[in-house]
Amino acid sequence: MTTADNRQPTLMIVHAHPDDEASQTGGTLARYSAAGFRTVLVTCTDGGQGDGTGGVKPGHPAHRPAQIAARRAQELARSAAALGITDLIQLGHPDSGMPESADAIAPGAFSNLDAEPLVRRLEALMHEYRPDVIVTYPPNGLSHHPDHIRTHELTVTAFDRVRLAGGFDRRHGTAGPLSRSVPKLYYIAVSLSRLKTLRALAEGVLEPDAWIPPLEIGVDDDTVTTAVDISDHWAEKLRALSAHASQADAAALLRVLSLSGADERTEEYVRADPPWTGREREDDLFAGIVA
Repeated sequence: MTTADNRQPTLMIVHAHPDDEASQTGGTLARYSAAGFRTVLVTCTDGGQGDGTGGVKPGHPAHRPAQIAARRAQELARSAAALGITDLIQLGHPDSGMPESADAIAPGAFSNLDAEPLVRRLEALMHEYRPDVIVTYPPNGLSHHPDHIRTHELTVTAFDRVRLAGGFDRRHGTAGPLSRSVPKLYYIAVSLSRLKTLRALAEGVLEPDAWIPPLEIGVDDDTVTTAVDISDHWAEKLRALSAHASQADAAALLRVLSLSGADERTEEYVRADPPWTGREREDDLFAGIVA
């Protein structure tokens, strides 16, 4: 599979934490990896505010962020292998966690770091890998997590700089002329109809105190511009989720999606750039790019 100028097409997805790649975009990564595309995963934080041994949460005396971050890096590597990801970049910034107020987030945490060096790093990665498609969170971070929101802000700022500079150099053939092209930008989405189905399944199998995605993270079905069929890569998505066994949310989602009746077989997106024109919904992030 090649682009019009005979390059290997490249997908870059920018996530906040280890396990986000599996839960939100695992099937997409597996589908394009299996098709011979270059798949670049950038994970911004170390996940150190996740669940510790025995499920202990941040604030518990036994919670050890450094130990948790080390374990989650190993889990991320196993997930990436399950999805066939070709390039894994772990930026390793301290996880902000999700405290009750922004004031409780550590000053050195990812969501509180100076933005400019972070933007320059992402911009440099975009120029290094020259992706045709970039995927990240919508402005609300999908889940309102401060690290997700910061990931959106940084990725979009870096993308805007690439776009304003005219994109990347593309050579047509081994000795052909140079041209420039701008990558497409997509936001991860969950339609309300899909979310309601997922919630109904979760409520039937999970404990009453288990976290279930709230309806507030869903978007109207008609705002979804792209639905990627991941039916043939469902097993890889589940294997990637199972790699993150230390995290209660990932384990709970794995239980739900493993149900024989689960009909969740797509991953949804909103095309942010170039803006969606309202025509027929896409089924391929690389529509118009890959010959």
